[in-house]
Amino acid sequence: MKVLLIEDDIQLNTTITNFLQLTNYNVTSLFDGEIAIDTIDKTDFDLYLIDINIPNINGLEIVKYIRQKDSTTPIIIITASIELSNFKTAFNNGCNEYIKKPFFLEELEIRINNLLIKEENRIIHISKSISYDMEYEELKIDSKLIQLRKKERKLLTILLQNINHTVTTDNIYSYVWENEIKEKYPLRQLINELRKKFNSGEKFIFSDIGIGYKFETNP
Repeated sequence: MKVLLIEDDIQLNTTITNFLQLTNYNVTSLFDGEIAIDTIDKTDFDLYLIDINIPNINGLEIVKYIRQKDSTTPIIIITASIELSNFKTAFNNGCNEYIKKPFFLEELEIRINNLLIKEENRIIHISKSISYDMEYEELKIDSKLIQLRKKERKLLTILLQNINHTVTTDNIYSYVWENEIKEKYPLRQLINELRKKFNSGEKFIFSDIGIGYKFETNP
């Protein structure tokens, strides 16, 4: 688990870093917002811990920057601020949780674990390198976001909601096409286009002839 910690209080930064490393997190700790942006551009992380008041680029702007490229990775804001406007901005920019200074390290651990449990429940790990976020309808392969059109997202979602079970053609049409005219865009064509997005030697989507389709993963 790779964590980016951005906190300019040297003592607090060191304390949090040591604590997380003892609980088997791989922590990159920074003190400056500009350096943080450069690091975010070069490295993918599983969790962000960000102080609001840091040099050069503040934490609220960093949250906004992260969300422009990554809509799902959990972000916890660390703050001594009691201003309501900061909390509103933090959540509007895309943070998931906040913790107010001073705090117990165990409190931080509880908040981290709670976020990661929520993330794990919504993310289906199709294979070691492939995952799908059911809430945000995002497919990632080798940590890279794969662009899906609306119908491809909806098709993949309904198949994964019924993983390893056949979804009838009628149910797929009802969910994916809604009130559109289905003849303009055949289901078989959509299935083939979605299969291509995985771009691997492994096949996941199978036809149950005369009934529908199912998404299979290895147990």
